[in-house]
Parts: sequence; C-alpha cells; structure tokens
Amino acid sequence: MNGAVSAAFTQVLCGNPPPAGAIAAGQAIVAAVTAHAATFAPASEPAYHDQYHQAEATVAMGWLCGRARQLGLLAAETAVAGVLAMAGHDLQHDGSWPSPGVLEARSAELTVALAAQAGLDAATLAVIRRVILATDPLRPQAELDADDLICRLAEEADVFGSLTPELGWQLSSALAREVHAAGHRLNPSVASFTGHLALLRRQRPATQAGQGFGLADAVADQIAAMAAFGNGSAEQGAAGLDAMPPARARANYLAALARVAPE
Repeated sequence: MNGAVSAAFTQVLCGNPPPAGAIAAGQAIVAAVTAHAATFAPASEPAYHDQYHQAEATVAMGWLCGRARQLGLLAAETAVAGVLAMAGHDLQHDGSWPSPGVLEARSAELTVALAAQAGLDAATLAVIRRVILATDPLRPQAELDADDLICRLAEEADVFGSLTPELGWQLSSALAREVHAAGHRLNPSVASFTGHLALLRRQRPATQAGQGFGLADAVADQIAAMAAFGNGSAEQGAAGLDAMPPARARANYLAALARVAPE
C-alpha cells in the first residue's frame, strides 16, 4: 500500500512532491489498511477485498487521474484527494456482504477521519467522502453524476483489473470465493461467463482517461468473444461457454478473444 500511494502521487503530480498534509494522510491510511490486514490469520484476508485489491485500485487511480490531468480535465488537488480516497475505499472491509452502501459508508467515515487528523481542509475531505461512496457497485444509476469526473475515475479504478481479459478472471474467481465464504449464493456466479458478461454490461462508457488505457476496447472485445459462440448474442454465447467443461470453455474463449483482438 505504501508503494501504491507513492506511485499514484507520482503519476498525478508528475513527480512533484505532494503537500505535507496529503503525505501525512496517505501514511495514516496506509497504516490503517495494513493494521486491518494484520487482524486476519495468515492467508485468511477476504479473497477479493484485501490489501492487494486496495493497492491495485490505488495504482490504477493514479494512472487514470494522471492521464486526466494530462488532458487538462482534472485539477491536481482533486487528483490527490482521489488517490487518498482509493487508498481507503475498502478500509476495514471484512469480506461480508451487508446492505448496499454500508461498507462504503464505513470506509468513507474512517478515511475522512484520518485525513482530517492529518490537517486536510473541508473541501478535500468532501471529495474523499464522495469518491468512496461512488465505489458502491450497487449504487442506483440515478444517484451517479455522469459529469463528476473524479467519481467516474474511481469507478474505473476500482474494477480496472477486473475489466482486463486475463486478470479479470482471476479476480472474478477470488470474488466468488469471498461471496461464498460470506454465505451468499449469487446467480449467476461472478466467476461464470454469464456473471462476467453482466459485469462488462454494467460498465458505463469509459472516460477519456479510461479509453486511453484501452478499457473500452477491452470490454468490447470480451463481449465480442462471447458473442462468437452465440450467433452474435453474447448472452447466448456466455451460457454456451458455461455449459462446457471449464478448461475447454476457457480455451475456446481465449481463442475467440485472440481472433477478435489479435496482439
């Protein structure tokens, strides 16, 4: 986490040092994430919402905010607040699945409190809170502001790895294990082709920054690869792949993906 926050700050500030308050806030958030991870027995952190997911999302936020700043779309202060928000967006996540927004609200309160103790101003604290609440994957679309760029970037950063063809399957499997451990049964499973297609379909159009990293193409290519097995219907193709033995389905899907998006 410490390296992730430092790398993200470097991206959004073009190598310039962040303000002292931001450094202190980042250190406090990193310490809190690390301390929470230490409360679990070895190898028993939540399978998906662990410290590594928080680090990956923070690095991705740095990439996206850095690109948005290059495009002249985002102020440095907002980008720094966004990085701090992503560092704490799943703070004290315990792998449970309560009502939508509960864990995000708790993470927001804890992260804002740490940032306030570090001396950050009210405007920055408000951005941190808003960004963390925007990472709730079940938040109603009507509550999401399409023009709130920093929140849109946070949405993308939170699932950046999950939208990629290779890492996405590993992360979906981890999330499925976490959901199962919490006593829930999602239909379809997030680790199935049908479940992964649903994730891809839920994504809003990529931001300019996200497009620059190929997120829009990655989503479109994966949907097209599934459609290759369903006479043009990705839904039928995903169902057909789910009906195959897993190893065969995976091989067929990767072959179709290679045809759709050759390297």
